[in-house]
Amino acid sequence: MKFLQLLILFILSVGCDANQEAAISETAINESAGRIGKFKIGNTEIREEILAELVNANIQHWANDDGSISYFLSDGEIIDRIGNDVILSYISRN
Repeated sequence: MKFLQLLILFILSVGCDANQEAAISETAINESAGRIGKFKIGNTEIREEILAELVNANIQHWANDDGSISYFLSDGEIIDRIGNDVILSYISRN
């Protein structure tokens, strides 16, 4: 079990971008909604599954030109849960 936890921590630390720069988007963003965060996922399959789950959960997000995914920090806990679920299911399949 410790190995799985270390593996998940490693994947998240390698695949996530901690920079909190503002994202440029083609759509208007409601500034009163809160601060913006972003992350990168290196694995294409995991990234696509996370995007699909964000759409299913009606979480406002947008993809940036650098391949990162931006979101409102107020949705951070839900996004963490979705990301963990997707990564765990990916690990169990492979």
